[in-house]
Amino acid sequence: MEFTVHTIETAPEASKEMLAHARATFGLIPNLEGILASAPAVLKGGMVLWDLFETTSFTPIERQVIYLTANYVHECHYCMAAHSALATSCMLPSDIDLLRDGKILENPKLQALQKFTRRLIEARGWLENKEVEEFINAGYTKQQVLEVILGIAIKVIHNYTNHIAKTPLDKEFQPFIWDNREKHM
Repeated sequence: MEFTVHTIETAPEASKEMLAHARATFGLIPNLEGILASAPAVLKGGMVLWDLFETTSFTPIERQVIYLTANYVHECHYCMAAHSALATSCMLPSDIDLLRDGKILENPKLQALQKFTRRLIEARGWLENKEVEEFINAGYTKQQVLEVILGIAIKVIHNYTNHIAKTPLDKEFQPFIWDNREKHM
């Protein structure tokens, strides 16, 4: 099934303001947001959650660790490429590569964040107390336990949309194409 990648001109009226916001946020209207424009409430929800996640206590690097880890676990080719591009502004290429490969980060605190995010997704939230305590003992807080959930919620909206819609990759993200099929065989 093919989904329309809307522009501001073709989008439903209720999506036009959010597409303009996406362009202001990213410097372009990513194809993902163009697809989400078909469902104005979902587009708005994704953009509002994105903006809220930017206000959490996580640093830009930590936010990208959460995003890239979720993209890896969800096997989202579109978001892995897009976030790899976004992460270049704040992360070392070697750390981006480790996250793209699902490998352990060298920084112990970031590795704890990566592990916690991955476990939270894989366990669908049903973590053992010791897993939460391990995350907090790594230097994070109870507030951040909940903030990770916000980051994952954004990725559920985006990753699942990309899976269903087979979102075409924007030319801006082409240098970061990700194909992890070999890693899961």
